[in-house]
Amino acid sequence: LILTASGGAFFGKSKEALAEVTVREALKHPNWHMGAKITVDSATLMNKGLEVLEAAWLFGLPPQKIDVVVHRQSVVHSMVEYDDGAVLAQLGTPDMRLPIQYALTYPERQPSPAPSLDLLRCGPLTFEPTDNDAFPAIDLCRRAFAMGDLAPALLNGANEAANQLFREGKIAFHQITEVVARVLEALPNASGGVSLRSILAADHAARACVHQLLQLKFPARKD
Repeated sequence: LILTASGGAFFGKSKEALAEVTVREALKHPNWHMGAKITVDSATLMNKGLEVLEAAWLFGLPPQKIDVVVHRQSVVHSMVEYDDGAVLAQLGTPDMRLPIQYALTYPERQPSPAPSLDLLRCGPLTFEPTDNDAFPAIDLCRRAFAMGDLAPALLNGANEAANQLFREGKIAFHQITEVVARVLEALPNASGGVSLRSILAADHAARACVHQLLQLKFPARKD
């Protein structure tokens, strides 16, 4: 499987330059109109790391058989490479109404309010490698998958908390992935098996750990 990433608002920036970016800049996605949380995830590439985890579970593939490339135009949404080397690609306009509608009508395809893709107007399609030094989120997700058990839940909970803290102006952009990595190292993995209860507990522990590592007050849990 080959997943495509837009690269978000900061594609091409160095690791050093990312220390100075702002929330407003992070929310200026070049192609998609999404909520604030997922737009920041797109800027860190955490959204694509989570998609690697999702694809591994959905299709029963090891993460090493799932690649990610940066495709700035957001026209090619995913590709499948076959044993003979042929690659099939799914193309469409960058409009969130398309995947939402398909989720509602699956497996049927229905007429959509989104515009059809015009191949004569969409321009050249380019593909580039991800910068895993400046944007380590994909590697973090691969690490969580390799750890197994509750590690993906810890990663997701930590990212949810760190992403929100960045949007609130309490931490810098580069600290999002830094603190997620620290949570994976700081908290123990599953003990006693994986269940809904243990997943929710891991999520809560990861969020609390983010605040503790950053020396910030953790809000009371709402059950």
